[in-house]
Amino acid sequence: MARRGEALILVLFGLPAAALDWQIAVTWQVPAWISLLAAAAVLAALVALLLKGRTGPVASPLAAAILYGLPILGGAIRWHLFPSATALIGDGAYQMQLARDILIRGIDPYGFNYAGTGMERAPWSQPFANPSLHHLDYWPGPLLIPLPLQALVKEMLGWWDERFWLLAVAAVVWILCARLAPGTTGRMAALAFFLIPGHTLLAVLGDNDLPMVALVLTAVLCIRERRWLLAGVFIGLAIATKQTSVIALPVPIAWAFSRGMDWRTLFKSSAIAGSLVAAMIAPFLLWNAGAFIADTIVFNLGGGAETYPIQGIGLSAWMLEHGIIHGPRDAFPFFLIQLPLVLGAWLLAWRWFQRHRLAGDALLWIGVAFFVFLFANRFSQQAYLLLGVELVLAGLISRLRADEPAEAVLSGLQAA
Repeated sequence: MARRGEALILVLFGLPAAALDWQIAVTWQVPAWISLLAAAAVLAALVALLLKGRTGPVASPLAAAILYGLPILGGAIRWHLFPSATALIGDGAYQMQLARDILIRGIDPYGFNYAGTGMERAPWSQPFANPSLHHLDYWPGPLLIPLPLQALVKEMLGWWDERFWLLAVAAVVWILCARLAPGTTGRMAALAFFLIPGHTLLAVLGDNDLPMVALVLTAVLCIRERRWLLAGVFIGLAIATKQTSVIALPVPIAWAFSRGMDWRTLFKSSAIAGSLVAAMIAPFLLWNAGAFIADTIVFNLGGGAETYPIQGIGLSAWMLEHGIIHGPRDAFPFFLIQLPLVLGAWLLAWRWFQRHRLAGDALLWIGVAFFVFLFANRFSQQAYLLLGVELVLAGLISRLRADEPAEAVLSGLQAA
């Protein structure tokens, strides 16, 4: 495993990813020579990994860039070069770039009516109208952080695609995975994270969970280096970027205590995180508090006509299908189910960290917390569940310590 781990991960996860990429290429009528050239490059990367040497730092990122990044880049270019009646971008990614354009024009993006902006042409497979046409349920972080970059690129090129930003964030996530575990192990974890079956298919339309993941992983890296206050900065940015990050944050905090953080430092870090969140939210609350609360809180948690309807593949969809919940917009106290599940995950993580303190342990339990909470969420989409599985898988692989000599691994197993 220590010698052939990267090649094994590339085969196990790369083949399904390549099959999906091939179907995408066929659907888009991509010239065959492009697909064959990409396949040859991935095969060359696999051969290089099998031959070992020192090719891993180049071969693994190359394979991931082709299997994960190339279809996303192709989707962005195809959308802008070959306009069609259906926008080749997800509604979430498209709404985010529209919201920044609206903000640059001095208009509040919360409470804005997105009908007529082109977002109604984004792929939508539900039997009801897309409720995001009238609600922006994201917090200000993903609006404000890339805002200067979007403004600059639009000034230079005249257009912008959110997936360019998300691909840049994906590169950051790769680097973080490689930093959180040594050498081969980190690259194996990154390969599994990006090539897990189904990830590319969702990311082609815009994987807008990645910025939050990048911020959480950066906080974990800061905690590993015992830079507690800097970790507070990235935790605050993560919360301001996506509300669901709050579910995972008790895990890295518990991990920080196992690595030597004290309560006084926790209070300082929390103050920094809270100040950043407040600084990002306050302008929109002052601008139009009613619109902000209606879009980001009532829309997700309330009931009635202005609530996001139940959909996806989680517990809520099962309860709706079996008549426990009567209508997709009916109010239901999902939090009473989610709270015990996520509290249990936090408690188990705390106990686990008493004996296991690798960065992979933190990733593993962050993924578990995400999965159990989002599975029991009002709307549990495929991307949400995949997020938890990706982090669990990356955490498990990061714990393998594949760069240890084989003799050390064997002796550790015998001792266990």
